[in-house]
Amino acid sequence: MTTSKKLGTTKATQTLGVAGENTLTGQIRADEFLRPLQGRNAIKVYREMRDNDATIGAVMYAAEQVLRDVKLKVKPADDSEEAKVEADFVTSVLGDMEHTVDDHISEALSFLAYGFSWFEVVYKRRVSPHTTNPKKRSKYTDGRLGVRKIASRAPWTINRFDVDQQTGDVLGIVQDGYFSLDRKPSGDNRIPTTKSLYYRTTAINGDASGRSILRNAYTAYTYVKNLQSIEAIAVERELHGIPIGRIPAEYLSPNASEDQVTFRNTMQDILRDLKLNSQGYALLPSDLHLDNDGKASKTRLVDIELITADGTRSVDIDPIIRRYQHDVSRSVLSEFLMLGSQGGSYALSKSKTDLFLRALESYIQTIVDVLNKQLVERLWQLNGLDYSLMPTIEAGDVAPHDLKEISGFLRNLNGANINVSENDEVIEGLMDIAELPYSGRVIPKDKTPNKEE
Repeated sequence: MTTSKKLGTTKATQTLGVAGENTLTGQIRADEFLRPLQGRNAIKVYREMRDNDATIGAVMYAAEQVLRDVKLKVKPADDSEEAKVEADFVTSVLGDMEHTVDDHISEALSFLAYGFSWFEVVYKRRVSPHTTNPKKRSKYTDGRLGVRKIASRAPWTINRFDVDQQTGDVLGIVQDGYFSLDRKPSGDNRIPTTKSLYYRTTAINGDASGRSILRNAYTAYTYVKNLQSIEAIAVERELHGIPIGRIPAEYLSPNASEDQVTFRNTMQDILRDLKLNSQGYALLPSDLHLDNDGKASKTRLVDIELITADGTRSVDIDPIIRRYQHDVSRSVLSEFLMLGSQGGSYALSKSKTDLFLRALESYIQTIVDVLNKQLVERLWQLNGLDYSLMPTIEAGDVAPHDLKEISGFLRNLNGANINVSENDEVIEGLMDIAELPYSGRVIPKDKTPNKEE
C-alpha cells in the first residue's frame, strides 16, 4: 500500500495543526502567563532590564565585545577556481556595505535580550565607486547585486508578525505607521522575510518573537530593584533620621481656623521635604507654652526633632540583594562575574567561564546560520548564480586556546609515533590558533617528501 493511500485524501505535504493563538495572530508573546511580559510591554521590560541592571548590562556588554572580535571566514564550496571566485564575491559584499560586519553583529545580538531581532536588507547594483547614486555606488563594477546596508528594525517599532494563517510560517513584520516630514501618518510598513534577516532564540509553541534569555531573570530582577529602592530609603532615613513635628492640638483639630490650617499645611511640607541638600533647615517660632498661671514653661509651641534608629536593623538587606543578583547572573550563565565578591576557586571560575563561552559560540553560530541562509542564499537567487558554487560563512573560535595544553597534546601525539608535521592543514590550523602567518610548507629543492621516510 502506498503512502498516499494510507493517508487517504490527506496529503503528506499539508500542515494539519497550528502551534497556538500567537502563531495565527502574529502577536508578540500572546502565550506569556505573566501580565507584565505579555505583548509589546515585554519589549519595554526587557529593555529596562538590559539598560538599568548592572549585572545584565555587564553580560550583554561582554557578549557584544567578545563576539565582535570573532573572525568570520568565507569558505569556498570546493577547491576549484570558480568556487574561490564566488567566495571572494561574498567577502567583497560584506566589505562593501555602509557599515561593518562587526556593527551588524553588535546589533544582531539584541535578539538575546528581546528574543528576536529583525533587519531589513537594502540591496544595491554594484556599478561604480564614482556614482553619486547610493543605490549603485560600490567599490566593484561587476554589475551584480550586492548589499548596501543591513538596517535594524528595533523590536519596539514592530507591531506584529505577518503570519501565514494556514502554515504558521512567518512571512514578515508589520511596523507601526511612521510620520513623514509633514508629521502625517503614512500607514503601517510591511517588511517581508525575503528582504530581511530574522534572528531568533529558542521558540516555545512556535512563538515568532522567540524567548528572551532574560526571561528567567525577571523575578529576581524585580526583587533586586525593589530591595535596592527600600535600602536607599532606609539609608537616607537612618543617616538623617525621621523628622517629627509638634504643634498645638488646636492646629490639628477639625475646627482649626484658616490661619491654623495654613500653618499646619506649611509644617507638613517642611517635614516632608526636610533632608540634606533639599531643605537644609526649618525656621520655627520660639514662643513657649504658657501654663495655667500664665507663666512661660520650657516647652516650645512648635518643635521639630529627628528620630534615629537605635542599634542595628533586624534584617540585613545586602545579603538578600546579593542572592537575587546571583540568581540574575546564574540565569544568563554569567555567575563567574560574582565570584570575586564572595571568593571562589580558580577551577570553579574557569568552569563557569568556559560554560559562558560555550553559550557565546552558540550565539555566533546562530548569526552565521542566518547570514548563510537569508543573505548568501538570496544573493545567489537574485544574481542567478550557480548554487553548486555557493560558499558558506564560518565563524572563528570564540574562546582563546591554551597553547600550553595544545603543545602538551602534540607531545603526546609525538610520543605515540603520530607525526602531524607533514599535514599542511594541521599546521595551518595551529598557526591560525597561535595567530601566526603561514603561507604553506616550504620543501627544500634537494629533498622531497618520501612516504618511506
